Amino acid sequence: MEKNFMLTDEQLWDYADGFLEADEKQQIDAHLRQHPAQQARLDAILAEKRAFATVPLEKPNSDFAKQVMAAWVAEQNPVKASVPAKAKGQDWVLWGIAAVMLAMLFVPLWLAPSAAPTDLSLQIPEEYMPQLQVPAFDWQGLFGSAWLRILVLITMAFMSLKILDKYLQVRTLSLQGH
Repeated sequence: MEKNFMLTDEQLWDYADGFLEADEKQQIDAHLRQHPAQQARLDAILAEKRAFATVPLEKPNSDFAKQVMAAWVAEQNPVKASVPAKAKGQDWVLWGIAAVMLAMLFVPLWLAPSAAPTDLSLQIPEEYMPQLQVPAFDWQGLFGSAWLRILVLITMAFMSLKILDKYLQVRTLSLQGH
C-alpha cells in the first residue's frame, strides 16, 4: 500500500455505498485496518446511512411535477418589467459620467500651467551617501514631458469612455428585460 495514501470522505461514502472497484476496496480495507480513526469515521457514515434508511418516504402531490416545470419555465422566461421610457435629461447617471469625463479632461489642462513647478531639481547631500553610487536618471525630463501628460489625459478619456460604454450596455440590457 502507498505510504502517502489519503482517504477522503468521498471515498468513504463510495465505500459505504459499494461504488468502488475491487482493488480500491482492498486498498481502503488495508488502510482502515491501520487507521482506527478512519474506521470510526466509516462507522459514523454507515450509522448515518442507517438513520436515513429509517426515515419514511412521502409521496409528492400529483401536480408536483407540473408545479416544478411551471416554476422552471417562469425562471427561464422572466416577465419583462414594464420600465417607462425616461424623458430626455432625466438620466442623471449618464450626465454625471459625462460631467466627470469632461472635468477629467479639461480641469488638468486648465490647471497645468499654474500648478507646474519651475524647478524640480533634487539633491541628496553627500554626507548621507558617502560611498553609495546612485544611478543617474533624468526624472525631471520624464515627468516634465508634455507627451506623458497628454498620454495620461488620453488614457483617462479612454477609460471614461469605456465606463460609459459599459454603463450604456447594462442600461440597454436592463431596459430589454434580459
